Amino acid sequence: MKKFFLFFIVSALMPCAAFALPPAGLDLNSLADMLARNRGKVIAINFFATWCPPCRAEIPELSRAVREYAGKDVIFIGLSLDEEPDNVESFVKKMGINYPVYMAGRDITGAYRVSGIPHNAFYAKNGLLMISEPGILDRTTLKLVINKLLEH
Repeated sequence: MKKFFLFFIVSALMPCAAFALPPAGLDLNSLADMLARNRGKVIAINFFATWCPPCRAEIPELSRAVREYAGKDVIFIGLSLDEEPDNVESFVKKMGINYPVYMAGRDITGAYRVSGIPHNAFYAKNGLLMISEPGILDRTTLKLVINKLLEH
C-alpha cells in the first residue's frame, strides 16, 4: 500500500516538474518538423519577449483563445526572443501561459522576418503560412483569423 501511495504521489507531481524546466531552444529545422507533424491544424505562432509591454498585454488573449479552441484543430506556440531561459520560465508561470513556449533561435526570427514584437504567424491547415507580421492582436482579430483558417 505504501509503495502504491508513493507511486501515486510521484506520478501526480511529474507533470508539475515538466513545467519547472526552462523552455527548450528551437531552431528552424525543429520548428519545421513541428509544423509538419501538425499539418491539418491551424497553427498560431507568437513571438514575444518578457520585457515587452504589448507582448504582456497580448498573452492573456492567446491563453484565452487556447481554452476557447480546445478540442478543435488549433495549436498555439510561443517563441521567446529573450536571452535568458530562466527569465522566460518564471514569466510563463506568472502569466499563466497554457501553450508550449520555446526559445527562438536566430534562424527562426530571420526566416519570419521578425522586426518588431509581438509578431504573429498563422498557418492554414494545408501547411501554408498565411500571415506573418508584427503587431498586437486584439481578441476580435485573433478570433477572426483563426475562424477563417478553420473554414478552409
